[in-house]
Amino acid sequence: MGEMEGHADGVLGEGRIVYLDNAATTRVYPQVRAVMADAFENAFGNPSSAHCVGRRAKRLMEESRETLAGLVGAHPDEIYFTSGGTESNNLAITGASLAFERVEGAGTVITSALEHPSVTKTVRNLRRSGWRTEHLDAVGGDLDLASLEQLLAECDDVALVSVMSVQSELGYRFPIARVAALCREKGGDAHGGARPLVHTDAVQAFGKLDVDVEGLGVDLMSFCSHKIGGPKGIGALYVRRGTSMFTTAAGGGQESGLRSGTQAVPLIAGFAEAARITCEQREASFAHVSSLKREILDGLAEHFEGLRVNARDDGSPYIVSFSIPGTSNTQVIRALDERGICISASTACATSRADVPAGTWRAKHPLTLRLAGFPASWLRCTYRVSLCKDTTAEDVHTFLEAFTAAADRSLAGK
Repeated sequence: MGEMEGHADGVLGEGRIVYLDNAATTRVYPQVRAVMADAFENAFGNPSSAHCVGRRAKRLMEESRETLAGLVGAHPDEIYFTSGGTESNNLAITGASLAFERVEGAGTVITSALEHPSVTKTVRNLRRSGWRTEHLDAVGGDLDLASLEQLLAECDDVALVSVMSVQSELGYRFPIARVAALCREKGGDAHGGARPLVHTDAVQAFGKLDVDVEGLGVDLMSFCSHKIGGPKGIGALYVRRGTSMFTTAAGGGQESGLRSGTQAVPLIAGFAEAARITCEQREASFAHVSSLKREILDGLAEHFEGLRVNARDDGSPYIVSFSIPGTSNTQVIRALDERGICISASTACATSRADVPAGTWRAKHPLTLRLAGFPASWLRCTYRVSLCKDTTAEDVHTFLEAFTAAADRSLAGK
C-alpha cells in the first residue's frame, strides 16, 4: 500500500504516491477486490430471502462470519456485522448501557480520556441521559489503573468499562486484559450481578496485534475492515454469549435482532478476505513495520536535534507520532502532499485550538495530545506517520528525504 498510480492534483516526479496515512484508511487488496466483484456478480441476493439466490448470499455471509470469528477466538454467533468501527462502538456502549438501565436504572460508565470520538460522544450522550461517566487519565500512555480499581470499589452501578486497545493518534497500547481482570475481580455475572461489562475499540489493533477475545477477557469488541486492506462501510461487533444488549436499530431483525438492515454481503466477503490475508501475515508484518518505525525515528533523530518522539517503544509500531518544535505541520504536510507523500497531523489540531491542562478531562472536544500530557504548543508541530504491511523501505527513504527538506524550510521561516 505504499505506492499508487495517478493523482488528481498532479504529483511531482513520476506520478508515484507514497501513502503513509494507513491509520486513517488503507488501500483495498487486489484479492479483496476480486472477492467482492465475484460476490456482486454471484451472491447479489438478499440473504434473508428463501430462494436459491438469497441462500447463496447467506451462505457466503455466514462463511465470512465464521472466518472473522475464528480470527478473534469467538463463536460465529458472537459476531454481528455493522457499518464500521463507529457504529460498532455506538452499539456496544449504547446497547449494553440501555440493557443495564432497563433492569437497574441509569448507572456508571468508565472510559479512558484518549478514546475515539465515536466512544467519547456516545458516552457524553449517556451523561446527558442521567448516567454517571468517569474518564481514566492516560498521561504518556499510562492508563490510570489505580483510579479504575478505586472506581470499581466505590461504585456498585458500573455497567460498562470501555478502553481502546490501540490509541489511534499516538499508538499507545492499553492493558485491556488487566482492565478485564479488574472487572472480573469486582465479581458477579454480566448484567446478572455486579460485574461490569468490558468493551474495547480494537479498530487499530485488529489484524496487527493479538486480539483474541478470550485472552483479553472482553465482553464486547469493535473492529472494522478498511484499516486492514478491506472495503469501507463494513465492521463487526463481538458480543460474548449471554451478554444483555438493547438494539438501537429497529427493523427487520437481521443480525439476530441486534442490528437490523439488509446485510451488505459483498462488503462482508471483502472484510473476511482482508482479515484472512492480514492475520495470516500478522507476525511478519509486525516485525517489518517495527523495523521501518525504527528507521524513521533514527533518520529524524539524526537530522533534528529538537525531535520529540510521542510514540512509545511498547506501542503499536504501525503508528509513529513525533513533534518537531518550531515547524508548522500545516505547512510541512502541504509541502509533502505536493510531492505525493501522504501523512497526517494530530486530529485534535484541526478540531480545536483551546488548551487543556495535562491530566484533565475536557468534556467537549477533547484534545488527545494535551490529555496525553504534551504541551499545547506541540499541537502545531506534531506529525503522524502510519504504516501497513506493504509499506516499503523505499517509501520510508522517500518520506525522510522530503520531510527533512520541508521541515528545514519551515524552521527557517520560508
